[in-house]
Amino acid sequence: MVRSASPMLGGILLLAGVNLVHADGLYAPDASSDMSVWPATYGVFSRVPENWSDLPFQLQLEERTGYNSNVINTPQTSTGGVTVFGHPVGSLVSISSFGATTTAYWEGQQFFANGALGMYRYSEAPSLNSMSHSLNVGDRWTYGSKCSGQLIASERTSPAEVGQQVGFNVQNSVTAVALNETAKCVVTGNYALLLNSGLTSSTNSAALDKFNDYRSVFIEAGISYSVSETNSLQFLASVTGTDYSNRSSASNDMGLSSNIVEDELDLSYTKNLSPDLAVTASVGLIGARNGSFSLEPAKGFQPIYSAQVSWAATPKLKLTGAFVHNVSPPTSILANLEVSETANFGLTYALTPKVTLAAGVSTTRSSGFGGSSEILAGNSILQQFAQNERVYSANASLNYAITPFVAANVSYTHTSVEQSGFMTPTDVVLVALSFSPH
Repeated sequence: MVRSASPMLGGILLLAGVNLVHADGLYAPDASSDMSVWPATYGVFSRVPENWSDLPFQLQLEERTGYNSNVINTPQTSTGGVTVFGHPVGSLVSISSFGATTTAYWEGQQFFANGALGMYRYSEAPSLNSMSHSLNVGDRWTYGSKCSGQLIASERTSPAEVGQQVGFNVQNSVTAVALNETAKCVVTGNYALLLNSGLTSSTNSAALDKFNDYRSVFIEAGISYSVSETNSLQFLASVTGTDYSNRSSASNDMGLSSNIVEDELDLSYTKNLSPDLAVTASVGLIGARNGSFSLEPAKGFQPIYSAQVSWAATPKLKLTGAFVHNVSPPTSILANLEVSETANFGLTYALTPKVTLAAGVSTTRSSGFGGSSEILAGNSILQQFAQNERVYSANASLNYAITPFVAANVSYTHTSVEQSGFMTPTDVVLVALSFSPH
């Protein structure tokens, strides 16, 4: 029930009050005066943490309540008002999140772990109640004075984002498990060698989306040239093998492959043109072939590219814009690979030192390699949702920093997904209260 959020909201406010009354006791200027009261005991007990970051664990709490107009992704017809897929399920929703992070240092190595547990509760559709969770464990390592990198293992389960699932009239959860490493070694001057690799597994709960379950492995090598942290050029070459575990020989005959190998070349440039203007751009080629992971060259290369701009127009107003043309494993259509083109624009405006307004719009067009219509040829309705997809989205939010650790937020997001003349609109309104010490 949504009203179950009340105890947690009260708990966060209580923590906020404790912070307001007692937080000063965590800082060094007060520590000396406190110790003068009991001079005989000074140094007997362990040192009191002087800041939240000194604590072995940091907790984050967040409660969001609001309304979701289309919980199970129900499309609407565009002709005559005839109901084909049923009526959307709208519901009041409560989303509770509990997280913790920890960091430890040993001989130049930074070991870290963070995790979160979330609960989704729907008052009008309790059968859809679900849980989400995430866990990341890793090491930010250094070797000598020239080599550094990161090794991280992660696991995450969460509801699919709007526009990022094939199935409809169903709630889809995505579970991703990954092990990734990055390494960078300075060769001489401003030049450095890069070596990255990783394993990823992605599975879906919805039956139609299971065609896109996959396991992938990649290796990547390249070189970077850095004048400074804000002026760098980087070239990377990678090979990625993807295995779609739920595609049978029958689906192979219909155009959906079980194994795909991608070869990618990418050149990227990052530059801060001024303290207020930053640009990142990349261009490259990607090719694909059927088969298992190997270093055999791919065929049929096509371009990939992106551009991102961040501009602080005034001390209070910041504008961002991006355009990305990319190829990746499919999430919203049935295909061997998904080609997506995304454009977005956003702004943030500081109304006061504590109140910030944010807004943005975006559009994404997705298409695929490989047959996707034949596999559903026996069902003309299902076949529509294996085709190209367009997603339009707009959002706005207002954030209030109550204290350095406590914030309140109200947000609205409208998303509309278009496939073969059918529209799937979703509106989400949320009010949030979060506690995140640092």
